[in-house]
Amino acid sequence: MEVTRKPNESTGSLMRRFSRLAQQSKLVVRAKAARYFKKKPTERVEKNRAIMRTELRALRKKLERLGKYDDDSFEEEKKKLKLKLDL
Repeated sequence: MEVTRKPNESTGSLMRRFSRLAQQSKLVVRAKAARYFKKKPTERVEKNRAIMRTELRALRKKLERLGKYDDDSFEEEKKKLKLKLDL
């Protein structure tokens, strides 16, 4: 990645432009992620996550329809759902 200095541009604004460009390209994020080997989740874990995600969406919609949605009730129902699905 290269940034050239414009005429009459201060070093501060040049550094801001460079850091913004680095953030937008996600270069730093990819470098940090590549620092350590991260094991891919197993197929069973991915399926369980997908099931949990769909169940939580349905639960959230159900509670919103009933007008009973708040963080405490949602967390209680989420715990019950985890026990039911053995997650």
